Amino acid sequence: MQIDPFFQVPRRTLDTSSGPVEVPVLYKEGDYSIALFCAHRHRVEALLNASATQSSLTPAMTFGPYAIVSLVMANFTHCSDTDYSVAGLAVPVSRRQGFQPVSPWRELFRRADQRHMGFYLVNCPADSLRMINVGREIWGHPKTPARIELQLDQNSLRCRVDCLQYNQPLFEFSGWGPRFWQIRPLGMNLFSILNQQMIRSILDVRSPFNLHLPFGFRLRLAPGDHPTTRPMRKLGLDGKRPLMVISTNQFQGRFNEGVVIEELGQAPQVSPRRVRDTLRV
Repeated sequence: MQIDPFFQVPRRTLDTSSGPVEVPVLYKEGDYSIALFCAHRHRVEALLNASATQSSLTPAMTFGPYAIVSLVMANFTHCSDTDYSVAGLAVPVSRRQGFQPVSPWRELFRRADQRHMGFYLVNCPADSLRMINVGREIWGHPKTPARIELQLDQNSLRCRVDCLQYNQPLFEFSGWGPRFWQIRPLGMNLFSILNQQMIRSILDVRSPFNLHLPFGFRLRLAPGDHPTTRPMRKLGLDGKRPLMVISTNQFQGRFNEGVVIEELGQAPQVSPRRVRDTLRV
């Protein structure tokens, strides 16, 4: 019997409306890609303020009047639960409360369990009803049913997402760009909202990523209004080229159960020392 220590971890079973699921969820094979875009910072802030975060999160990767947003695309071909694909809009964020990293850009290259910044999923179309329910009920991810086609080879990428309910196209990210560098595995923190609580969950990643020259890629949104494409259109991403594209055809990861890090809707706690300093003033 072959033993892989990366996947030999304690697991427990949780109940969902689609049946029991074991966490962490193990991804043993798959294609995974992230495209980073530049958007106006005030638009990203407005998007976060309008979401369920109740202004608890703020854009993390910023430079001047701009902020980074990302399109995450994945096709998990060997999953411990069921194989599925996702393609969603995620914003790198920091919490307004608690420790503030000096440089979120530098934090991006730290281990996920030592990182304070993370990604907040604005939307996350998926092609498995079971994993949609699992994502919503365990992590609070805003997953919606969709038809997803992801084709990733050495230098080209095509991801098309269609609305399953109305059988209409939503968006397509595609293009060609040679791989020119390989970076070490990037684990990720994910922030989500479940039952008025902020959840932090960690995606441990073992596979390295390849950097692509981004100039041949472009995101195109289908005409018409739809909840999935509405945030992308507000951010001005229609027809836009990415700043960076990373990908791997050998994705392996563990998605862990989240932990509660903040009760939303409550006044922030003030330390006794800060209270004394305020009274002294």
